[in-house]
Amino acid sequence: MAKEDIQKETKESNSKGGGAEKEKQDKSAKNSDCDEANSEASKVPITIDPEEARFTNSGGKSEHMVVNFTAKRMAIKIRCGNALFRVEPTHMIVEPNKCRQLTINRMPGPIQTDKAIIQYIDIEKDVQDAKAAFKAADGAGTKIPYIKIKLVAGAGCGRKMSREVLEE
Repeated sequence: MAKEDIQKETKESNSKGGGAEKEKQDKSAKNSDCDEANSEASKVPITIDPEEARFTNSGGKSEHMVVNFTAKRMAIKIRCGNALFRVEPTHMIVEPNKCRQLTINRMPGPIQTDKAIIQYIDIEKDVQDAKAAFKAADGAGTKIPYIKIKLVAGAGCGRKMSREVLEE
């Protein structure tokens, strides 16, 4: 058969039975575009769970998990400008695909809303001091990305507790 005849047969088979195959390929290409867009939105290097801390005006404690979703080690620095709030630890290293605990304590004080800033940078395997890594990044003029935790204090902002009465 001539080269032209083979190309003609291929076009005909694509238009008859191969059209469904082409449709599948087009749909899968569209789905992969959507998957890529969704995965781009989910490529946040770290997350904080929960993203909000609620306290009563008499103070309290809120525990959070810092999760590293990357294949790199991340140095974390937590800051809060309000004297009523204390965070432990202020610096930490989170290994790839691992999590660490963050505790936020609030002292008694007036009702208000504030925020904690969580800065993060990826670090090399040999780095052991997160605080030193941030000093080096600041000295180099590196722009450091961050996320926020909303800190809410109010009269009714404490933990919700169930007040069900069990009947015997």
